[in-house]
Amino acid sequence: MNDCTVWDNSHIFKDLNDPAINELLETSKSDVSNIQELMESFKQTQSIEIVQDVLKLRRELVIELSQLATYLSSITSVDSKDEDALKLQSKLSIIWSDIFKATKPIDTFLMQCSDQDIEKVLSDEDCKEHEFLIKHSRLNKDFTLSDEEEGILAGFRSHGIDAWGKLYNAISGNMTCEVNGEQVGYANAAANLRGSDPALREASWRAIQKSWTEAEQSAAAILNGINGWRNEDMKTRSQRAGRELHALDVATHSARISRQTLDALMETTYKNRLTGQKALTAMAKSRSQEKANPWDLLASPPVKEGESTPYTFTEGMEMIIQAFNSFSSEMGEFAKMMWDKNWIDAKPTPARKPGAYCTKFAKLREPRVFMTYNGSMGDIMTLAHELGHAYHNWVMRDMPYSKTMYPMTLAETASIFAETLVRDYLFENAKTDKERFEICWEDASSAEAMLCNIPSRYEFEKLLVDKRKEGELSANELKDLMKDAWQTWYEDSLTEYDEMFWASKLHFSISGLSFYNYPYLFGYLFSLGIYAQKDKMGDKFVELYNGILRDTGSMTAEDLIKKHLGKNIEEAEFWQDSLDIVAKAVNRFESL
Repeated sequence: MNDCTVWDNSHIFKDLNDPAINELLETSKSDVSNIQELMESFKQTQSIEIVQDVLKLRRELVIELSQLATYLSSITSVDSKDEDALKLQSKLSIIWSDIFKATKPIDTFLMQCSDQDIEKVLSDEDCKEHEFLIKHSRLNKDFTLSDEEEGILAGFRSHGIDAWGKLYNAISGNMTCEVNGEQVGYANAAANLRGSDPALREASWRAIQKSWTEAEQSAAAILNGINGWRNEDMKTRSQRAGRELHALDVATHSARISRQTLDALMETTYKNRLTGQKALTAMAKSRSQEKANPWDLLASPPVKEGESTPYTFTEGMEMIIQAFNSFSSEMGEFAKMMWDKNWIDAKPTPARKPGAYCTKFAKLREPRVFMTYNGSMGDIMTLAHELGHAYHNWVMRDMPYSKTMYPMTLAETASIFAETLVRDYLFENAKTDKERFEICWEDASSAEAMLCNIPSRYEFEKLLVDKRKEGELSANELKDLMKDAWQTWYEDSLTEYDEMFWASKLHFSISGLSFYNYPYLFGYLFSLGIYAQKDKMGDKFVELYNGILRDTGSMTAEDLIKKHLGKNIEEAEFWQDSLDIVAKAVNRFESL
């Protein structure tokens, strides 16, 4: 795709040799030293003024260094082998670590001090912006350990739970798979699962199964190590608090939702799992299959010979801009600005990182989008998805920085809203059956992923966390747990289950984050619930939608939807309304 834009970040830093980079690193080291000196005084005085000063210093440091971090990641995303950028990232990570260590006592103080002290801290106008984040964190303050204990735990992490995560990355990064007699990297084999060749998909899937089976003892040790660490950590905190702290309590608190909301979400989705299975079966039938195979779950839509004509990047962007304009001229103009300013990098390059993401330059409040565009309808939807994230950042650009920090659950709101907007617009304006089929395929694919695959991941991890309390699990036991989870959600809609998914799926082995699954489902249905109000509210909805996005960093999901829509997401009704929208989309696909 020769017309794809590439990033122009030259106004941030000229290049990696820009003297401003080293100046920033040296200034940051000096600022960290100043914080460390303040902390020495704080140990003696517990001064509120020092807490306020450190909060303000840290905020400015984070903004400045985030700017550099984004710049460096923008380079390594396009060229993952750029040694100069990688070296600077290594230097930056040391400074981040120093900031975390230096300010940890302040965070502990804010968790353990009295409500009166909190009000004193927040009496400073520049600290007031942290109010929601501080008060939300304090809901779990009785689980906080002493300064010394928290420091010991933090120090052990790099040699404990984080080391297990690094081991997984090392194993998967160096893994090879034999596909049709040829040794290929694991990432390349996994990429084949998204292709259009069914024989290559199956060969790649079976090769991945074989490679992970050969590494299953190490993979099992990693999951046991990570979850054993977390369980011990929560056990210690539970004893301190005198009440149980479960892994889901940690996950939902971080996601800013209640356990009641999560239960309502999962229970309602379970009752509607047949919708996801119907989508899967309909996709299989379009490939002349009675049932889908596990190697088909990520496959691109089947096309007849001579039908596959890729969309140019220009065509894709024009479609998105038109769709955004049909909802809001502000949103359409924003997408055009992203394109005109070269804030999207989509051109395929040799050492490019896989995947797609949206990021931002924190100081200038400028969003950026990264993806690899090859011209499929799926690529257009990915581009719309990431531009939705970017629009979310854009409407918050005038707000205090800490009020723009929203959780993953709410992050997906704007991205899926944008994706749905584009999909509906394109379907309404489609001129051929091929176009309509491609658009509806994306609907069906999302339904299967969100109503079957994501919940099965949640089911597995929930079982794993509880079983690990009883002792270590063998590789065979992990296979059984995975099969049970797939059986629960897919039932008989697949020819076979992916019993090695617990090993091949990176998300289960991320050391810093548990339950990296349900937030996708939450965001998907939460966004559809908001989208459903669009036609009902007419012209008033655009302002309401922007208001929702602006509040995502300042309140829980429950308060957000109650404030703007007057609905209760702790009850099944909200989620069922969204699932009804999914069912209609799947029925539409079936009819084609």
